[in-house]
Amino acid sequence: MKDNKAILPIAVIMASVILGGFFYAIQINKQRSIERQQQIKLTDDKRIEEVRLAQEKKEYVAKRRSECYDIEQRERITFNNVVDHFYREEDDVCFVHYKTDDYNGYTKEECREEFGMTPEGLDCELGQFSKRY
Repeated sequence: MKDNKAILPIAVIMASVILGGFFYAIQINKQRSIERQQQIKLTDDKRIEEVRLAQEKKEYVAKRRSECYDIEQRERITFNNVVDHFYREEDDVCFVHYKTDDYNGYTKEECREEFGMTPEGLDCELGQFSKRY
């Protein structure tokens, strides 16, 4: 009889431990699944943000190139010596180039000697000057 009294509590405790272990294993699995989903979402959000930033940069550069062209066109209306324009994305600067007689008489070598390999030296060689916008 003594053995029968001890069997029931032991069986209840064993069943509780087994059920508890299964419940714990299920919860661990759910937690890992949730963490994987969160990591995937973070990765996707980061990729979406990178794409959005790249698109914004492309749109900004296109806008600045258009503005640079518009500046050149306005300058052409005002001055008859406008040669062309150039937008340098790295510095976010627009250059408008104008023809000039200031460098008449300079040879290519004299331009390089006086100005070196600089934008001013190139302007001298081409017989032009540039304004930044």
